[in-house]
Amino acid sequence: MTKILGLDLGTNSIGWAITEQQDDHFTLLDRGVDIFQEGVAREKGEEKPMVQTRTEARALRRHYYRRRLRKIELLKVLIANEFCPHLEPDMIDAWRYKKQYPLYDEFLLWLRSSDDSNPYADRFKSLTQSLDLTKKADRYTLGRALYHLSQRRGFLSNRKDSSSSEDGKVKESIKKLDSDMAAAGCTYLGEFYYKLFIDGEKIRTGDGYGYAGRIAHYEKEFNAICEKQRLSDDLCKTLHRAIFFQRPLKSQKGLVGSCTFEKGKSRCPISHPRFEEFRMLSFVNNIRIKTPSDSKLRMLTAEEVQLIEPLFYRKSKEHFDFEDIAKK
Repeated sequence: MTKILGLDLGTNSIGWAITEQQDDHFTLLDRGVDIFQEGVAREKGEEKPMVQTRTEARALRRHYYRRRLRKIELLKVLIANEFCPHLEPDMIDAWRYKKQYPLYDEFLLWLRSSDDSNPYADRFKSLTQSLDLTKKADRYTLGRALYHLSQRRGFLSNRKDSSSSEDGKVKESIKKLDSDMAAAGCTYLGEFYYKLFIDGEKIRTGDGYGYAGRIAHYEKEFNAICEKQRLSDDLCKTLHRAIFFQRPLKSQKGLVGSCTFEKGKSRCPISHPRFEEFRMLSFVNNIRIKTPSDSKLRMLTAEEVQLIEPLFYRKSKEHFDFEDIAKK
């Protein structure tokens, strides 16, 4: 007698049955099905990873946190140079660590937009007029323009491969913005946005103005403002770091496992030439041939390996056929 287990594997269930075979006769002993939760979530009929919602929320929290840090770093520079109302250090620390926004009246008035004063007008003035930085009002105008740049500092891709569809949409939006700026006779982004504001048009939510380039638009405008207001090189560098600093990607070296062959060392990167050599030797050592003089399949000899090695090192052709090894 032989017992046979049959399994039907599904995405969220396993069906099973046990039969007993005696000669040509099969007897069903037991059967059943185990249903478990799917490994994916469904939303509007589409599948997505179950952790996607949680990871997206975490990424958004980090985004807001880093934007808050950037504003705080810029405010420290502006306060030190009297470009904005003074805030006590404990008020800034409360905003950073306890998320308590500074509700200082003069500071809120400096941030507030009105018909007479708004960030786009301040950016336009800083671009086109030489402000008198000995006057408090002009210093606050320049500070508000710089603070607005830190709130909207433009798109800068971290992708090594820029051929993705997302980057394509962003680049198309930036190209449209460039063409509209040229048609309006505007050189800088702040100048163009101020023109839209004067004409009563929407700016951030307008068709095609969802993205602007960091280097092509925002850094270009920042450099023009610094040059127009004749700010010192040291102050320009400090302001540039506070506004445009982008944290580099975190190192993933700690996730590299230990080498199988050399204990105490980490694994070799895939991009390392030694790994490419290892792949070549692994492939060559798995080749089995049988010539008319051989009675069975055998490995390549050392002389035969030396004969085919140049095929792997040549630069003129990226790939070659396995037939080339047989010809050699």
